[in-house]
Amino acid sequence: MIVNLSVLFVWIILVWLGLFLVYSYDPSGITNSDSIPATWVERLYYTGYILSTLGLGNFKPTTPFFEIVTSIFSFFGFIFFTSSMTYLISVSSGVIRKRTLSRSISTLGKKPSEIAGKLKNLQPTYRDQQILSLQEQMTNHLVSHQAYPVVHFYSHQNPENCFSINFVRLDEALTILLKEDKEDISGATGKKELQLLRSTMDDLLMHMKENFSNSLPKPEGYTDFKNINEATLDQRRKLLLAMLKSEKFSWEYMT
Repeated sequence: MIVNLSVLFVWIILVWLGLFLVYSYDPSGITNSDSIPATWVERLYYTGYILSTLGLGNFKPTTPFFEIVTSIFSFFGFIFFTSSMTYLISVSSGVIRKRTLSRSISTLGKKPSEIAGKLKNLQPTYRDQQILSLQEQMTNHLVSHQAYPVVHFYSHQNPENCFSINFVRLDEALTILLKEDKEDISGATGKKELQLLRSTMDDLLMHMKENFSNSLPKPEGYTDFKNINEATLDQRRKLLLAMLKSEKFSWEYMT
């Protein structure tokens, strides 16, 4: 959030300074209520007033060129601030959903085997609710990831809150569960819920592979594939390892 606000602040300063320089091209083009040319401080004030869409601030342009510029930037200020705040709120919501999902996975366990064991030992109804909740959160994160790609680059240095680590832990836990007999996970309903969650995670993996390949280091022996279903477990794990390495972590956090 601080990064987003910093970027917005820099853009505001640049636009403010740029428009101020335009108005400074002809100092007599902006006058106060007494028809006296505005000083540079007053022009700076007038520029900020225009961009904030609050009005003219007791000053007025005296040339057709400055009148047009004032009209354009008044409209630009409205669009700029509205769009910026909407974008910032949306990105912040996406980051919050990402961290909430990470924490939800983390509460299930710190190792894939621990997560798998906990899911197996839950009451079937509650277990299915947990899996459905994770699937819904994963879907929301995928949508945020697609709509606002910058969400991908928000990381967390604490392993307990790191999305990549918890995502890989959950994926490995699903691998364990999906390899077991239906009786071991309390019936076919649980199996279907696990497959639904795994399918959503497949979509997220493919989205990151296709759109963020430059930020995913290629592990040794990695072979590219067009569809996640074509990948062997070994290749899938190499893609998961690339996720971990992109945030400076390793497979050691899985054990």
